[in-house]
Amino acid sequence: MLHQLSLTFGSRPLLDKIIKQNPDRQFVLLAATGGAKDLQLLDVSGQDSVFTSHLDYQVKIEHGQPTWHGFFSFNYFTLDVESAKVFEGDVNKIAAEPLPAGMTAMLVLSKFKNSGEYVLMTIWDTSDAFMIWRRSNRFSPFTKYATQLNNFHAATYQLATDKAHSQQTDES
Repeated sequence: MLHQLSLTFGSRPLLDKIIKQNPDRQFVLLAATGGAKDLQLLDVSGQDSVFTSHLDYQVKIEHGQPTWHGFFSFNYFTLDVESAKVFEGDVNKIAAEPLPAGMTAMLVLSKFKNSGEYVLMTIWDTSDAFMIWRRSNRFSPFTKYATQLNNFHAATYQLATDKAHSQQTDES
């Protein structure tokens, strides 16, 4: 089981440099979906972060086997202590059930420096499978947290391809 995960954002040249300087790490380079040019780099080695972004998370719950391929959904929440307890209880109940069709892994992350900041990260075979789940009753336990009061925001990514990287670098 993965115990920690770190991430950072940046340009293709910067993220390539980090990857090249740390050949002992397992990195996953992601590109934002929907036409955005954002790139995100995940360090899934479980080692202390090499990033300066301070986006370092402990893995609270891991369900399934992350393959680090496919479609990635990130849901961000900031919860108070009581809401966090309820949230973790809800997720533990969900994690006791089989994963929804098309989901390969679900990870609940909380920041090391602020344990009330959570990320629900799900990995999917396809974006279609994600959209079906997002509109289903199986997502409903999460809707109560997806509010402005909890500073909720979401982002979706896919594996960055070499072609997408070179286009982004050329256009930058």
